[in-house]
Amino acid sequence: MSATSRDQPRYATPTKVDVTECRTDRIPDRARLNRVRGSEVHLERRGGRTFLVTTPAE
Repeated sequence: MSATSRDQPRYATPTKVDVTECRTDRIPDRARLNRVRGSEVHLERRGGRTFLVTTPAE
């Protein structure tokens, strides 16, 4: 039996990371860390909070 790991995470559902308190110059770094091959990464505002959202590829 062998185990393999991937360099980047894989998500089956959209993920949200609260970046409201994150400095603006750090948001691109957070986006790179949450990026999954073929996924879309965007900012979303909800109720005064800001979220970095990763939507998986179809």
